[in-house]
Amino acid sequence: MKYDLNEIIISGTINSITDNKNDYIKFGLTTLKYDERKVFASFNINRNLYEIYKDFFVKGTKVFIKGYLNSYITNNKIQSFVTVTDIANNQDEIMTGRKGPHIRLDPDGVEVWDGKRCEAIPPTEEELKEMEELLKEYQ
Repeated sequence: MKYDLNEIIISGTINSITDNKNDYIKFGLTTLKYDERKVFASFNINRNLYEIYKDFFVKGTKVFIKGYLNSYITNNKIQSFVTVTDIANNQDEIMTGRKGPHIRLDPDGVEVWDGKRCEAIPPTEEELKEMEELLKEYQ
């Protein structure tokens, strides 16, 4: 049985980012055609995926995209766009998969692993006493 795959892999430079405050962030990519003329493409990325790779979303950043083609009709015209399933700043991660988590820093300096902030939670008084008790014999 034959299957038609609707998967797209493309690379280019981010030229616009629009957050309409819904489930998807829309962004534009500038890439080159076979004859080296510029092509402008429109993409949608799920907000959860966007939050993980937020540091890639700066105008002028070169990215590699994996996704699938979607379309809808407005005023009797077909509008096509790509829904992103993966984004990376190097081709290998798109082609062969990731080897570890995506780690970045938020503007306030807190590390973010795959979109989750890694903040220290201060211990409670009870936890402090327990730690002091455990360390007593080594002091």
